[in-house]
Amino acid sequence: MKVAALAALSVLIALPVEAAQRHRQNASSALTCDNDGHCTTLNAAAGTTAGSTSRTETAQYMAASPQRHAFDANGNKAIGVVISLKTGAKARVGISYAARFQAYIDDLENNHGARVLFMNGIRPGHCSPASEHPCGKAIDVCQRRRGVVDPRCNLPGRVALGRIAASHGLFEGGRWCDSDYGHAQVDVTAAACGDKIRIVRQ
Repeated sequence: MKVAALAALSVLIALPVEAAQRHRQNASSALTCDNDGHCTTLNAAAGTTAGSTSRTETAQYMAASPQRHAFDANGNKAIGVVISLKTGAKARVGISYAARFQAYIDDLENNHGARVLFMNGIRPGHCSPASEHPCGKAIDVCQRRRGVVDPRCNLPGRVALGRIAASHGLFEGGRWCDSDYGHAQVDVTAAACGDKIRIVRQ
């Protein structure tokens, strides 16, 4: 009886020790991600950081291993980041739509003289036809308020911006009668106001 009790006690003492050793081993090569979705592997023993923070490699990592990413406040599992290469402005969007939004921002800056000083993507709330921001399907580019953009960003006019967005499979809010110029989203949740711009399906 005493021998069995001692054996059981030794198992209970050994378990926390083994767990601590496993934790130290995992911590020595832990994966960490910042708020913008850039992930690196930290090697605590060597004191070095390995990994890439490029958009392409970050997106590939996130797409290949979505199980490692926590959900955000809106339930989005994997988050992508859109970055202005001219200014460094960033916006968080759904990983499934990040390439489309990035191509849109790159096109505006590289081919249409825009300079994206700031933009906003995911925000708290529930995704609905009234707002696709919470589910990562919309960004606001240089918007000070609905339909009003910062002139320093030099965005193209309403019609031109609508055509550029449409060429990337996006709907530009300036096409609504209640203009939301500067807003771009994945879905057409309300009819455009009388224009005939055709959206390229992505």
